[in-house]
Amino acid sequence: MSQRPIQPSFTKSLCRESHWKCLLLSLLMYGCLGAVAWCHVTTVTRLTFSSAYQGNSLMYHDSPCSNGYVYIPLAFLLMLYAVYLVECWHCQARHELQHRVDVSSVRERVGRMQQATPCIWWKAISYHYVRRTRQVTRYRNGDAYTTTQVYHERVNTHVAEAEFDYARCGVRDVSKALVGLEGAPATRLRFTKCFSFASVEAENAYLCQRARFFGALEES
Repeated sequence: MSQRPIQPSFTKSLCRESHWKCLLLSLLMYGCLGAVAWCHVTTVTRLTFSSAYQGNSLMYHDSPCSNGYVYIPLAFLLMLYAVYLVECWHCQARHELQHRVDVSSVRERVGRMQQATPCIWWKAISYHYVRRTRQVTRYRNGDAYTTTQVYHERVNTHVAEAEFDYARCGVRDVSKALVGLEGAPATRLRFTKCFSFASVEAENAYLCQRARFFGALEES
């Protein structure tokens, strides 16, 4: 059995990784750049009246943003770029790429995990809560006063652990082999672990050992 990398769809990647924020900011920045380019390329016809021309009008061509309106999209562009840098800095993909490894290292790590001895264990903690008091300083109208606060603290009285002895049942790794890692520019690996029983005898042995462990704790 083998397992290949699953390529997510474009919409699923945007929704899951929050890349839609960077995409929206990029589109807005391109819109601001388009507005600046439109201000430099487009010309409009203007009419002006001056006493120097004896009340006659003067017609000339000028940019629609000649009165300082070009700085409005530039200001929005700088603001959006600052937000874009902050979003990229806190992006989850950037932190994941800092821990990237090559394919050979991945296969070596997966091989060590498959050959490792599994451990199925139980843990039980006996505890109780103790009622305690402490002095707390509070402030009211600028004056400090001390009051007694009552709180409950958890105290562990006993901790017990035990492992499942599967020497009679045996164990076998059934994880799938990873193939096709070289064909993708980047692949995210998510490791999960679980166990199942190959026979009824193994399941009964597990249930009996677990019941014996918790039963001994209840009797003590």
